Amino acid sequence: MGAMCEFLERLDGPRMRSLYDGLDDTWNGRARCLNQSLESEHLPVRVANLSTIWTIRYEQASPYHWMFQYYLREAGIALSWVGTGRLIFSLNYTAADFAQVAQRMLSAARAMQADGCGGRNPPPRTNPSSAAF
Repeated sequence: MGAMCEFLERLDGPRMRSLYDGLDDTWNGRARCLNQSLESEHLPVRVANLSTIWTIRYEQASPYHWMFQYYLREAGIALSWVGTGRLIFSLNYTAADFAQVAQRMLSAARAMQADGCGGRNPPPRTNPSSAAF
């Protein structure tokens, strides 16, 4: 009970309250901005969010969506082990912190599309015998 009391008292303090002021507006704006950037480059990836919890979604069908996590990792973003499209941001991310994440996500989406895994033009088959399937 003592630990819970300490937590609740800290949560009610001005420092912690300031973290929550405008939180949804901030993160909704960040998601909107990233989606606009993705759309302007005709990349088939989008994000959806509930405050600081984000998910990745795809605008076009493709059997290669699961690979995006590896493109993100190559760009410096490691996703949660819970799935291939979930991100949870810390409440104290600055605009500069998020700008880096956005650039890395854009870089990963560009690379995936350039490799033909974005949904528009699937990569060619490497095994000719698989054409029968």
